[in-house]
Amino acid sequence: MSLKFLKQKIALVFVSWAMMGGLVWSNAVMALELDIASEVVDVTQSSLVERHKIFLSRLKKISNTLSRDEYQLIEGVLQGQTYKADENASLEEVMASLDRAVAQGYEGLFECVGRGCGSSNEWANAVFGQPKLYGPESTQFYWVGKAVQTQTYWLVYGSKRSNKAVHFRIESVVSSAPSLKSRLFAAFSGLGYLRLAWSDVVGTELELAEALGLWCAQPLNRRSSTDSVRQIALAVTGGDVTLTPSAGVDETKRLANELLARMTAERGLACQISTFGLGGLAPIEGLPSQRLDLILLP
Repeated sequence: MSLKFLKQKIALVFVSWAMMGGLVWSNAVMALELDIASEVVDVTQSSLVERHKIFLSRLKKISNTLSRDEYQLIEGVLQGQTYKADENASLEEVMASLDRAVAQGYEGLFECVGRGCGSSNEWANAVFGQPKLYGPESTQFYWVGKAVQTQTYWLVYGSKRSNKAVHFRIESVVSSAPSLKSRLFAAFSGLGYLRLAWSDVVGTELELAEALGLWCAQPLNRRSSTDSVRQIALAVTGGDVTLTPSAGVDETKRLANELLARMTAERGLACQISTFGLGGLAPIEGLPSQRLDLILLP
């Protein structure tokens, strides 16, 4: 069973916000139009900006302790709905309908099916707090992605008990992170580097290029005319964990070169940028293993 079955005519959602002396969030509205009969059995609505873990790996236990190897911490507003599908709907039909919804406009970050997702009990109770989602580990699926045009993350989890209808959960987390420009300027002015999850980079290349362009265009307070160009290292870490170390370095180097090419295709950058591929390195708290570092060089 492949997550390519994930289909659903979902009219997903929008969240609006306004700036009035600070960030003020309105209630998010989740609207789903299914091509199978279903009913809402639980609704979670919040207007609070909180830290949420977006899990990007299977859940497993090591020495009876739940291990979540990959996750991303996102500050934002969470909204969610749990659904009970029609008694005659199969898990494959629900997955197929979801796939149609996420086929356009969403960047997939992680997906799993069946036992590849790990503990259904932990997904249902520890992650989503919805016991009704619990089912056999062989009949579950999980998908997480990001809306290409917004800072909204989407999580979909579903399962089916042999004698019960399919239950599935859809959650959105609307990130309250500041713009890439403000993050880059603050990071370069302070620590001298900006670290981003790769999922935050995908689909925002032009925004990142614009921020870098503005930074690079700033005048340098240096007397030497021979050292008048800022130098930046662009390093990609992570990638396919099944690759050998040397192949991992080559793969991340390729990603770094492709990212630079996309950023410079629309506009020139007044900085000298060098690309590096670092392969797989140790994870960092709150970031998935695949990430981008932009580092100011002396």
